[in-house]
Amino acid sequence: MTELSTELFNRLEEHYADVIALMDNEFTSHEFIEKLSQTQQELYVQLLNEYSSNGQPFRSVHSVIAKRLRSNWPHLVEYVDTNPSSENIFGNYNGAANWRKVACE
Repeated sequence: MTELSTELFNRLEEHYADVIALMDNEFTSHEFIEKLSQTQQELYVQLLNEYSSNGQPFRSVHSVIAKRLRSNWPHLVEYVDTNPSSENIFGNYNGAANWRKVACE
């Protein structure tokens, strides 16, 4: 990961809480990524450009987004399980994590 891509991911992650607030109580990584990419299009496209030479920019960027969701946001969401058949942004079906919002007390 380059210094620029790290900075871009950090800037994108600043919007995770706002996007989580927009999500249903339970959602998949695919749904989260779709909403995040819709609300933060400029950052998202810049990240895709950073990974464009590796042949799989979407997979690479989406993987980091989901890993950061799991690692850095346990106070807002909890990992439930993996959905083996979730529709991605291309209309293809593959595995995606299922998430549940953590109840605020």
